[in-house]
Amino acid sequence: MPNPTLRYAAKALIIENGRLLCLRKQGAIGGFYALPGGGQHPGELLTATLRRECLEELGAEVEPGRLRFVQEYVGANHLFKDIHGGMHFVNLYFSCALLEPALTHPLTPDEGQVGLEWLDISRLGEAAFFPRSVAAALASSSPDGPVAYLGDSV
Repeated sequence: MPNPTLRYAAKALIIENGRLLCLRKQGAIGGFYALPGGGQHPGELLTATLRRECLEELGAEVEPGRLRFVQEYVGANHLFKDIHGGMHFVNLYFSCALLEPALTHPLTPDEGQVGLEWLDISRLGEAAFFPRSVAAALASSSPDGPVAYLGDSV
C-alpha cells in the first residue's frame, strides 16, 4: 500500500452557554455538522490556521486558546476509504473565543457548507455531528483537563 498523504488541521471549539458553534454541511451522507477549521499551510502556525479558517468559514475573528484534543483519521481504516483511503489526517482541536459575532465579514465557505448553527453540547451525540469521538470527549471532559488523544477515530 502506498504511503498516505499526511494533512494537519486545526479545528475551533467555540463554546458559549453550553453550546458549540458548528458548520452545517451537506454532503454524500446528507446533512451533518462539523467544526470550523481546516488544513495547515506549510510554514503556517496552527493558531494562524485557526484564525484564517474561522474568518473564511464563520466570517469572524477568533482568539485561539488551549489545545484540547488530538484526533487522527487514517482514511483506509474507515467507511469512506474509497474517498479518503489515501489520506491520514491529524486534527488538533483548540478552544477558541469569538472576538466578534459570526457573519461579521463575508464568508468563503467550504464545499458543502450551507450555514452555521449553535448545538447544545449535551445533545451532540444525537446530532449528525462529526467526528463522533470529539462529541463524546466534549461531553465527558473538563475544559481545564489534560489534552486528550482520541486515536484513529470518526
